[in-house]
Amino acid sequence: MKRILAIIVPIFGMSPAVAADLVPWGSAGDWEILIDPAVGNGCLAQKAFEDGTVVQIGANPARKGGFLAAYNAAWTDIEEGATGSVTMEFPEAAFAGEVVGVMSNGLPGGYAFFDNPNFTDEFTRRTSVVVTGESGRSIEIDLGGTTKAVESVRTCQAEQPE
Repeated sequence: MKRILAIIVPIFGMSPAVAADLVPWGSAGDWEILIDPAVGNGCLAQKAFEDGTVVQIGANPARKGGFLAAYNAAWTDIEEGATGSVTMEFPEAAFAGEVVGVMSNGLPGGYAFFDNPNFTDEFTRRTSVVVTGESGRSIEIDLGGTTKAVESVRTCQAEQPE
C-alpha cells in the first residue's frame, strides 16, 4: 500500500522564473541550470519536453524554500494569478498544495512553492511524477536526470551570495 504524505505547500507571494531574466549557470544532462536574480539569486533546473511542456524546479531563497513549475502553450485555460490545488504523486508518496497560474516567456502554467525538503528528495529518487490540477488535468513528468540536475542546483545555490 502506498504511503501517502499529505503536505500542504504554502504560497507566499509568487515570483516565478521568467526566462528573459534568468542567467545561465550550466547544465546537467538535458537540464539547464539557471539563476533567477528576482528571487534572491535562486538557482533552478529547467527542461523542455517533446510535448512542449517546460518544467522547472529550484530554490527560492527570498522565501526560504523551493518551487516546482510547469508551462505549456496548450494550457490556454490557465489564468495568470488564479489559484488552485495541485497533487504531485510519486510511487510511494504524494504531496498536495496550492498552485498559482503564471505566464513565463509567453507560456501559461503553474507555480507551486514548497518548504518541505522531502519533496526534493522524492523528486530526485523517482523516475516520474504525476501532477494533477483541480481541473483534473494530469501530466506525467519524466524525472530522468533529476538527481544530477538537483545536485547542480545545490552547487549553484552554494555559490550565490546570501
